[in-house]
Amino acid sequence: MYGSDLDWGVSQLVAQATSFRFDGSDLMPGEVGAGSFWEQISSYVAGSIDLDTAMQEIDASWPQ
Repeated sequence: MYGSDLDWGVSQLVAQATSFRFDGSDLMPGEVGAGSFWEQISSYVAGSIDLDTAMQEIDASWPQ
């Protein structure tokens, strides 16, 4: 049923967990949550862009 022992182990952790943690990017379309959001926020934290630029880039990448 599972492709590896690791997959099985993760499934056991999830099945027995009493809580889960999600953030806003989990609810975003993939190209934003795992793409532009991650890239732009990482650039902002690294100091290579300002917050307004990061937000504009994230907004522009949102699917129409």
